Amino acid sequence: MKKVLLFFYLLFNVILCQAQEKDVLYDEYVTLKNILVASDSIDVETSELRIRDYLKKVFKSGRKELIGRAYYLLSFKHTAIDKNLKYIDSSIFYTKDLKGDELFPMKAYFHKGVYLRQNHDYTGALDEYIFAESLAKANGSIAYQYHIKFNIASMKRRLGFYDESIALFKECLVYEKAKQQNTLRYQHILFQLSSIYYESNQTEKCTETNLKGIELTLKSKNPKNIYNKFVVNEGINLYKRGLYKASIDSIEKGAPGLRSDLHELIAHFYLAKSYDGIGEKEKALFYFKKMDSFFVRENDLFPPLRSSYEYLIQNAKREKNKEQQLYYTTQLLKVDSLIHADYKYLSNKIVKQYDFPELIESRDILINDLKNDKKQILVIGIVCLVVLIMFVILYYRRLKIKYQKRYDAIIKSSNVIVEDKTIVVKNAELRPVIKDIDEDIVDEILLQLNLFEKEKHYLINQISLKDVAKIVKTNSKYLSKIINSYKEKNFATYINDLRIDYLIDRIQHDPMYQKYTIKAIAEEGGFSNSEGFFRAFQKKTGLKPSYFIKKVKESQQKIP
Repeated sequence: MKKVLLFFYLLFNVILCQAQEKDVLYDEYVTLKNILVASDSIDVETSELRIRDYLKKVFKSGRKELIGRAYYLLSFKHTAIDKNLKYIDSSIFYTKDLKGDELFPMKAYFHKGVYLRQNHDYTGALDEYIFAESLAKANGSIAYQYHIKFNIASMKRRLGFYDESIALFKECLVYEKAKQQNTLRYQHILFQLSSIYYESNQTEKCTETNLKGIELTLKSKNPKNIYNKFVVNEGINLYKRGLYKASIDSIEKGAPGLRSDLHELIAHFYLAKSYDGIGEKEKALFYFKKMDSFFVRENDLFPPLRSSYEYLIQNAKREKNKEQQLYYTTQLLKVDSLIHADYKYLSNKIVKQYDFPELIESRDILINDLKNDKKQILVIGIVCLVVLIMFVILYYRRLKIKYQKRYDAIIKSSNVIVEDKTIVVKNAELRPVIKDIDEDIVDEILLQLNLFEKEKHYLINQISLKDVAKIVKTNSKYLSKIINSYKEKNFATYINDLRIDYLIDRIQHDPMYQKYTIKAIAEEGGFSNSEGFFRAFQKKTGLKPSYFIKKVKESQQKIP
């Protein structure tokens, strides 16, 4: 008897230990979920490490319900949709055959729908929502049934099944009203109904719903964002009624307070249409182009917004901008390709100016036109290039002749034999008059200048007016006036011209100078740098020093 009692005692303890182990593992899941799902402060890498540590424990236990929940948590901490879908599929795999579990695999199917929707697979998301709803009904999870029903209704609205969507939202409305009328969920349902009403042109119902929504949001402590949604929706509704200025006022009032890119995009779309309605085309274009920017960034566009491209195409046609027309036509074809894949209602629900084949034909015509335009531009470009080349050849030929004449004139003047004689100025018929300098003094200074030139003092580097005045035994004032009057140039030009004449002679008659660099020649001529020499040479001769040296070499090579 004691042995039997001992056996049952040991068996009870084993069962109790197992039960405690199960509780510990489940409690750890609950704690982990509360920390990770509720907190945004823990980064993805840390979260994944903690969940994977937990996953190792539950794998050892072999409990599928906890393995599935661990993968469910992994899907929450990633922004990459492909990883989310991978983890949620694992959660479904381990929980799909569970019996008596109120939450799984229902929550896994529901969140797979959420991830598919984020991945723009709207029809796939709808299928997952519907299956999750059937599981919620089977489990008797009333709150989850309406939570899923709201998402299904939202998807049906996006897919254009307005009647079905309205019926589902009204069911959700009744459920929320029974709980408490002014919940945030209740207001969101009203907003969805308001959106369906303006999309389906039920303007009176839309206004009635918006007024009710605005009244409730003003009374509640819910976020101001939902109030702005109703204000924008009424602005869109005013556009539908043709009241464009009132529409603009309402949308511009509410749009800055929106938190969703999609809601803001829809607001901008109707702003564009309202501005177009009052004839402000530039503002309309500004907002229509936002649709293209969004599509380029997200590769997705809410189907009713596609008409933005029709407007942009027509504008490009009016401006005769074929490149823009081709770009927007190509973009519209991409949008329609996505819509055809994701929205089964397309052919019946969206009124379009173009159908798919016509768009393709229009695109192909534009491509051919642009090719022809490019050919014409190429031909015109070639003709212009030939004309330009001919002009350049003619220009350089004339310039060559001009430079040759200048060179010949320099050579001729530099080779004239000048008699060595004293300057006589007293009996000259035409003699400059300098009022405040005696004629004898002028004659003396001119004779001294003649000596200054013969002795080549001008080759002294950085020689100044004061330096020359000392050499010719006068003052700077007298010297400056005499040079200006008798040489008909200022002091700097007088010195530079003497140096250039000297260097021209050296380059012609001294082969070593022809081998010097421009800098070396400049230094030989008394210039401080090659830039000053270059400017002085070109100013006096109209030629570049390098050209002159080259011509001298060529002429000397021709001499037998």
